[in-house]
Amino acid sequence: MGVGAGLLLGCSQGGGGAPVSGTVYVNGKVYTQDAKLSEASAFAVQDGKFVEVGSDADVAAYRRQGFKVVDLGGKMVLPGLHDNHVHAMGTVALDMCDLDSKGVTLDELADKVKACLPKYAPAKGDWLVVNQWSPYEGNNPTASYRNVREVLDKVAPDNPVVLAGTDGHASAYSQRALDLAQDKQGRTVGFSASTLAAGGVFAEFAPYVSLDSGVVREDARSAIPVPDSGLLSASDDKAAKLYDAILPAVSSLLASRGITSVQDACTSDFIRQRYLNMQKQGILNMRVTAATCFIGDDYRDKSGDEAQAYVDTHLARAQAVRQQFAGNPLIKADAVKIFVDGVLEGDPFSSPPAFPNAGMLESFHKPHLQKDADGQVTVSADSEDSGERGIVNYEEKAGLLNDYVSALDKSGFSVHMHSIGDRSTRAAVDALQSARERNGKSGIPHTVAHLQMVHPDDQKRLGALGIFLTYTYAWTAPSMAYDLLVTPFIHPSKAGQKIEDVLYDPLGYVKKAFYPVESTRKEGAVLVAGSDAPVDSRDPRPFVNIASGVTRSTEGDGTGGYTAHERTSLQNMLMAYTINGARAVRQDAVSGSIEKGKSADFIVLDRNLFDLVASGKAQQIADTQVEMTVFMGRQVYRR
Repeated sequence: MGVGAGLLLGCSQGGGGAPVSGTVYVNGKVYTQDAKLSEASAFAVQDGKFVEVGSDADVAAYRRQGFKVVDLGGKMVLPGLHDNHVHAMGTVALDMCDLDSKGVTLDELADKVKACLPKYAPAKGDWLVVNQWSPYEGNNPTASYRNVREVLDKVAPDNPVVLAGTDGHASAYSQRALDLAQDKQGRTVGFSASTLAAGGVFAEFAPYVSLDSGVVREDARSAIPVPDSGLLSASDDKAAKLYDAILPAVSSLLASRGITSVQDACTSDFIRQRYLNMQKQGILNMRVTAATCFIGDDYRDKSGDEAQAYVDTHLARAQAVRQQFAGNPLIKADAVKIFVDGVLEGDPFSSPPAFPNAGMLESFHKPHLQKDADGQVTVSADSEDSGERGIVNYEEKAGLLNDYVSALDKSGFSVHMHSIGDRSTRAAVDALQSARERNGKSGIPHTVAHLQMVHPDDQKRLGALGIFLTYTYAWTAPSMAYDLLVTPFIHPSKAGQKIEDVLYDPLGYVKKAFYPVESTRKEGAVLVAGSDAPVDSRDPRPFVNIASGVTRSTEGDGTGGYTAHERTSLQNMLMAYTINGARAVRQDAVSGSIEKGKSADFIVLDRNLFDLVASGKAQQIADTQVEMTVFMGRQVYRR
């Protein structure tokens, strides 16, 4: 019998995952992630907790007491993983039309819409909602279709159609859907050249609506009354049935990835109820920090009494939600999510180019790029200063963000901020610094998520404040197809210049500021990890993230190791997913490491990650499989 088979047989003796009086696990490679980064070979579990951690000899007394024995067969063991920025209810597809985050050509998109119409929008006038559309991959023109809107109009002329973007910041619509846009009084006036023009009812949305392609970004999407099934907008009974149907699959997926703790980065009453439903069904096999999120708020142009009312109203609501979960052993709501800005992806090939909207310190460049039939990109003219710097979602002069963060900190909340651009991150750091100056060092862990561009000065400030940084490491490796959507708006370009020289200028700002993982860690910031699933991928894929953090993989993509200086060690990545992750959600007293007295949350892997790094095969970390997941001493997954 092989080692893997022996491990599974030993675990099966507990009766299908039911709790047992005690279990001893021996012959393992146990990386405890305790303060000394100790390694062990055995541990004992009783009543859902670790009661001994050490050598096989150290647990001998428990064997003599009659504890069940599981031989780990030399396998690598880690504490259960923490995903500190995920939208768990989006990790499994609903019974809806779905593109599964895959980039598709316009012909493939047309085929998908045709196939979905009879089942999901059979009658004239029915909405067709297509989930997990990728705004930044695929959508390649074909002989039949020029852009996304043209596909939707031709294939579904009698139905309003929306392609819900994977990132939560951009979606695409048919003309019938664009025509349904409503003003603030609820009147249907539609997105058109006149309503988007200066003085028009939708003038403020003009930068975010492309009538040509049908792509609409950010708050402009709220004007179109799409049916209530989107993850961050769902609330009605129909949506509840759709999401309740996937709860067992959500539980199974996260357990199979070794995840035993999550911070859901944006929860509403609807989403929190889904977690409660999982708990009632006995399938909530993880701890949940449900970050309260205020969706669709108007963050800008508030000052004086209006700003104070904003802070007071949100603080009162967050306190009420926190109290609702007081005493719940698995779910808490002691964090608040703040969106500081949008995204850095734009479309340099549209006419005119569609600019990113993340807040940047310097103006975006207006690139002039052309792509031929073979996909080759050329710079057709010199770029120009656009005068656009994106948006920070709070009026900085009014001090609203500073007041808001300080109030949350004073009331005991962890603050979790979405920040993409360097100007937005500066605003986030200013707010955290302000809270420190007003309230003193509270010891509450505050986090900033994403951090796609961070000015070197703010990398130091994040470190000085000891902020927890939630990177999605799978996004940190250069990729030419993706970088084309970002870097031409940041780096200047000259007619005839090779596009590779625009994207990967060794002296350019992007090299200094792009996902500065190791630089921020060296300055004193604390690395944690968040998949942001289902953005980019429904799968939280922790080991893909770990591999990318270690390698900043650039194999075969022509980027020449552009950001290799921001690689970090495997040990740093494991801490990000374990003990640092637990600290970030204030759970390190009960989880995050394999130590006596802590909850018995651990995973067994099919390979040793340190051996892969030592043998020069760090890329293979991405292929790691979880053999077993145990939560509170109970086996919740077995491969």
